[in-house]
Amino acid sequence: MKDKQAVRPDRYFANIPSLVGKEGTEVTEEERFLYSMSSSNGWQVFKKYADEVVADLDEINSIAIAKGENFEEIGKNTIVINLAKGIIKKLLNKVSDAKEACEKAIDSGGK
Repeated sequence: MKDKQAVRPDRYFANIPSLVGKEGTEVTEEERFLYSMSSSNGWQVFKKYADEVVADLDEINSIAIAKGENFEEIGKNTIVINLAKGIIKKLLNKVSDAKEACEKAIDSGGK
């Protein structure tokens, strides 16, 4: 009998330490590096590319539906697409969160 339980992305992300958030108020050296990177032209290029990849991932199921793929295949695609998009989003958020933390520390006069 097949397991019919829903796949939850957090179940997979919780096992990847680099994708799990850390609590604390002090700006870390890593956050300062990411903050510095966030204002570079290279980061803007990477972010634009990541957004394009997410848009391409969104098109995969449209193509599968147009080809007449079965529901099981479309469902598998959906799971993989959503997991991939979740990881991409976490990477982008990591830099965005570091930028926000550093800007908050600058505004409050902290480290």
